[in-house]
Amino acid sequence: MKRTYRKSTPLPERYVVLNQDGGVFVGMLGGKFHYSQDWSKAKPLGLSNTHYLIKEKGNELIKESEL
Repeated sequence: MKRTYRKSTPLPERYVVLNQDGGVFVGMLGGKFHYSQDWSKAKPLGLSNTHYLIKEKGNELIKESEL
């Protein structure tokens, strides 16, 4: 079922996690964070879902709207 939003309700801000090697977070593989150099595979996440990814040294957030 698709969620519908009213025009007055802003969509939640989404972020892409970028690691120190220039790869973007694409998901988990075998219980570990998996990154790819292919930016089209990036998985946008809400700010509350990036807590553990940001703890890794060298990771940073980029707003999805800036891509």
